[in-house]
Amino acid sequence: MRIEDKRLSKEFEEFLQAKEMSPTVASYETIFSVVHRDLNPTSRSVFLKMLAIHSVVSFFTLSFCSQFGIRTLPIFDLMFSMMSLAGERYCMAFCGIFYVGVSAVTLSFLLTPEEVQVIRKTKLLQLTLLSGISLGVFLGFGATVVLWPGIIWFLGSILGGSLGIELGWFLRSKLRKNLIFGI
Repeated sequence: MRIEDKRLSKEFEEFLQAKEMSPTVASYETIFSVVHRDLNPTSRSVFLKMLAIHSVVSFFTLSFCSQFGIRTLPIFDLMFSMMSLAGERYCMAFCGIFYVGVSAVTLSFLLTPEEVQVIRKTKLLQLTLLSGISLGVFLGFGATVVLWPGIIWFLGSILGGSLGIELGWFLRSKLRKNLIFGI
């Protein structure tokens, strides 16, 4: 046995033999409130984190698929490929699905399981707000949004977000099971 192991073993034995102590009421309440807050996040705090992650991910998704003419980096424009394959209406739906869907998959891996559960419970509200804010930002940057293609994009973004959250949750749970149980 190494010296470090002996020291740890000795400390553990001392811990086991120490007399039992109860925490003060103030420290108990503080710990309890922190644990309660972490296990029960509010929809507002989760949405703010969701918005922050979406803002970062949007920079990258706008590099591959311009939304209403807004592009960050001219890497590859998926919009023209989709437009030639499917037409304008389906392209608008695909762009909305891609734009919010990629963010949804990403945030389902970055947020805590409790936060993802809050999103899953209030999915329609959260994704409608996220899509509406995104559309507002595009308009703020001078994008031209026509009514019907805009509605199709909006509905596609909600669908993409819903699918992305569920896909990310499914992949995360499979990955967790594989890491923990080796299945």
